[in-house]
Amino acid sequence: MNKFTKLFTICAVMFAFFTVQTVMAKDFESIIKKSPLDETATVSVSIKNAKNGKTLYEYNQNKYLHPASSLKLFTMAAAYDQLGGDFQYRTQLFKDKNNNIYLKLSGDPTLTTADLTKLFKELQSKYKFQVKDVVVDATVFDSAQWGTGWMWDDDTSKYLPKYSPFTINGNIINISVKPSKNNAFPEIKNKSNYQFTLVNLLKNGDKNDIQVVRQPWVQSDMTYLKGTIKTPVTIQLPVNQLERNFKTCLQEALKSAKVTPKGAIKVAPMQEHTELILEHVSKPLDTMISTVLKDSNNLYTEMILKTMGAKFTDGQGTTAAGIDFFNNYYKDVDSKTKPSIVDGGGASRNDLITADWMTSALNKIYSRDNFEDFGALMAKPVEGTLSDRMLNISQSVRAKTGTISGVSVLTGYVNSKSNEKYSFAILIQNYPGDSVEAKKLEDAIVTEIYNR
Repeated sequence: MNKFTKLFTICAVMFAFFTVQTVMAKDFESIIKKSPLDETATVSVSIKNAKNGKTLYEYNQNKYLHPASSLKLFTMAAAYDQLGGDFQYRTQLFKDKNNNIYLKLSGDPTLTTADLTKLFKELQSKYKFQVKDVVVDATVFDSAQWGTGWMWDDDTSKYLPKYSPFTINGNIINISVKPSKNNAFPEIKNKSNYQFTLVNLLKNGDKNDIQVVRQPWVQSDMTYLKGTIKTPVTIQLPVNQLERNFKTCLQEALKSAKVTPKGAIKVAPMQEHTELILEHVSKPLDTMISTVLKDSNNLYTEMILKTMGAKFTDGQGTTAAGIDFFNNYYKDVDSKTKPSIVDGGGASRNDLITADWMTSALNKIYSRDNFEDFGALMAKPVEGTLSDRMLNISQSVRAKTGTISGVSVLTGYVNSKSNEKYSFAILIQNYPGDSVEAKKLEDAIVTEIYNR
């Protein structure tokens, strides 16, 4: 083959490659242009080969947009790498020479009253001394309980409870509501021992339409129930005063374990010269991460972020320290842009990210030796927030959703028909109403990737 023939062959191959790429680009572009959202909202897309980093398609890829809960994928990947999937929280009991018991909290987001009861029952069976004071050490985290830029009216959402070292039972309580007879007020019952003010403004009606309202500018621990009720219902309500709720649950646990302190329940740092006697060990971190990635659990996310921060600084866990670790972990991501985040789960409107950065970060995650284990924790269609989407390609997709008002995001990985693995990020925002059209567009793009 002479030089001319070689040059011609190379040019022909390059022409064919770019022709295929152009056709592919037109396919994705056509899908976007057919959506009504392209004209009225902001659509951003980045698709890259996860193995070699080559771009398959991009559209508005460098625009900063809200990641919503898709941010959790990147937070949890960093946590999985830093802490390890087998990491466990340890809630410990210490004893001093005066028979004071110190309950050292670990920031375990899964801790329950039942766990404390079991711990103190073990104390009661193994040790026969009279407990003086029960001192709760909550110094593992700082006292911040709410994210920067979080919406005040989300304060009543069971999906966005406050978080602190005093977390117990998911910081959620159950309120039962029943319609009344003879036009009296409907019956409201607080099923927990945590006491707060419930204002009953409900009426019997032809449907269940209950609004839960708090007005912190009036009173921080007052909750109003408004609207109508037809059939009995249980409302899950986030706790407003976490330390008080924790003490209430601790008192329940002590009573159930038949441990009667001679002194009081106090909150203070643990003193020196104490002896570790018992501990409650949480389930492994990988099961928590699976819950985050499949069900988008915000409480777990923010607590794990603070745990990341504590290990990174070898100090107290704070959101700022967790974000510092996040930025350090992703500092080598090959993108023109860097994320700007203020929490771990994307609930804040202050969180900003680009599709290009997301796919580059996904490729970094894919390159890790532990990717297969981490990838197995991600949701596939038929699971969690993807339970009713893309069911026909469920074995080929692992992804994380993100949805807040006017924002819909989908990001993750697709195994294509040609046996290529692609990372993708689709961010759509600034649309009114529900997210049906946005999710249709996301699913169509992902299905087109699968067909490559």
